[in-house]
Amino acid sequence: MTCATCSDAIAQAFVEANVYRLLVPEEFGGEGIDPVTYYDLAEEVSSYDGSVGWNYAIGATGGVVAGGLPAQQMRDILGSPDCGVAGGGAPVGRAVAQEGGYRLTGRWGWASGIHHAKWAIAYCPVYDGERPRLSAEGVPIVLGFITPKQACTVLDTWHVGGMRATGSTEFELHDVFVPQEMVLRLLSGESRLPHPIFRMPASFFGFNHCCVLTGIARHAIAGLRTLAETKTSPMAGISLREDVGGQYAVAKAQALVESSGLNVRDSFRMLWEKVVAGEAVPLEMKARVRRACAHATECAVEAVDLCYRAACGSAVFESAPFERALRDVHAAASRITLRQTMMEEAGRVAFGLRPRSPLF
Repeated sequence: MTCATCSDAIAQAFVEANVYRLLVPEEFGGEGIDPVTYYDLAEEVSSYDGSVGWNYAIGATGGVVAGGLPAQQMRDILGSPDCGVAGGGAPVGRAVAQEGGYRLTGRWGWASGIHHAKWAIAYCPVYDGERPRLSAEGVPIVLGFITPKQACTVLDTWHVGGMRATGSTEFELHDVFVPQEMVLRLLSGESRLPHPIFRMPASFFGFNHCCVLTGIARHAIAGLRTLAETKTSPMAGISLREDVGGQYAVAKAQALVESSGLNVRDSFRMLWEKVVAGEAVPLEMKARVRRACAHATECAVEAVDLCYRAACGSAVFESAPFERALRDVHAAASRITLRQTMMEEAGRVAFGLRPRSPLF
């Protein structure tokens, strides 16, 4: 069995639509759209296909990550519309410092879209010889390393129940040299460039994911409305349209998606205004974005579950959207930036404590 991924036709459509540079300023070949507009676009794409929407959302943020590099290296990466950057998830492996750069060895997972990417980014602890490099606080230093995809060995490990076509498989690097100019700090919100899009805090990563789940939920809601036009219960003798349980389910699901989406957009607009103004983003504002995204995730999962149950036996058939929406939304909700731990971290901030996660 070969792991699934989005089709070559969809990958080519991404290139033609300049998806990988949507958020990048026009002077770097991008479209220069603002993050909230990007959120709307990614949610819309996800409302048609969750896996395609996920790779759309992830792919469009690769250019943002590249903003942590020197200007010339960034221009080299973003020089053409096929400049997709696929990333490994957790900081694993080993980056051994040597003159002019680092040598990387390790295995990374969750590399959505890597089959059609041109570049790969691996987050990795830094070593000086056999000793891990530590910060002043005694914490291992983690950096991001960008390398051509050709240097990676892409593995066939993505055999999953949900989000199958994202191709979020694993890749390996074996003693690959990465020059210092292709190294950036992990989710620092810092940039050598003045553009606001390159100076967003790590809170952005989560905002760029939850839109996919609300899009998937919208697809399930649309499916339930379509099903209600024809489905009749032989036991009750009434149509799904007339069934009060179905009526509650569709309205509740709509309310969950609508209200949580407005909250995410509103909280991120405030954060974005701070970034554009060149001001520091307060921790409380980052926490609001975090809890809004975590809440939207929970709402999307609940909305899909409601639709699935309301569809009754029709939900199990692949010809209907419900069973895939159920698999996809639960799989996407497992993303580290969307899990319950993010709500817990926001709760720490509410109690006057510092978050433990570097993702704030």
